[in-house]
Amino acid sequence: MDDKKLFANDFIQIGALTAMISKAKSMGIEHGVALVLCRRKGDQGMSNLKFDAVNNAFFGIRTNYQAMAMAKLAVAMRLRVDSGTVTEDLLAGETRYRGCLVHFVLEDYENWEVYTAFSGASEDEDVEIASLGMAMLFPK
Repeated sequence: MDDKKLFANDFIQIGALTAMISKAKSMGIEHGVALVLCRRKGDQGMSNLKFDAVNNAFFGIRTNYQAMAMAKLAVAMRLRVDSGTVTEDLLAGETRYRGCLVHFVLEDYENWEVYTAFSGASEDEDVEIASLGMAMLFPK
């Protein structure tokens, strides 16, 4: 396995998801959704999207955590910045919420887009959990 492309490995991505869910539980978060998407720049689909939920709860009594995580991802994908960092130019249906991080990689002449997101806690906690996922994909 190429150490420079660990982020593209399915098992590493699942490990990042597991770490994000574990972190959320350790913070006392009972509901929430984590996601990871790694794709080559220009790919139109999201077939590589992976997600998991805290306590297998994608929805709360009044909140759809899956929808919130996907909304954060959609903004980051369109604007190519972490969600919530650009609040102008949002389209109808897009959200200002923070919690999705993006990292761009140029490796072996391939451009990659890597996203991690969490929704289910405060925006600061969501970013903290998403940051852990990104750190798992790009260990130092």
